[in-house]
Amino acid sequence: MTITVQTLLDDVVYGTASGNYDGSSQDFYSDAVPAANYYGGQGSLQTIFYRLAGFSGIITIEATLNDNQDSALWFEVDQYDAASTPVTDYHPVNVVGNFVWLRAHVTMFDSGTIEFVTANY
Repeated sequence: MTITVQTLLDDVVYGTASGNYDGSSQDFYSDAVPAANYYGGQGSLQTIFYRLAGFSGIITIEATLNDNQDSALWFEVDQYDAASTPVTDYHPVNVVGNFVWLRAHVTMFDSGTIEFVTANY
């Protein structure tokens, strides 16, 4: 059995521009990545892994059932809330659904590093 790993966020350091993060905003989205049901019939269980170092903020995982991500209706499937106290953590969580796309929405990003956020299925 092959495991697919999709990276939503990778090595995002507070104050340093990287990917969709401009280095100064507290609110940004990752690019959308294919979810477990992107290829049709691949299943509905996805494990989200968060690896954070001194992170302060909120990471919301959003999903859609729509094939076209640009016109999709996105909804929340998980939220990691570290807005009040910076945390260093490695945290897996299972989400179940026939999602086609996943993305991360980061808000209140005040400090630390998002080492990675991945979706595995």
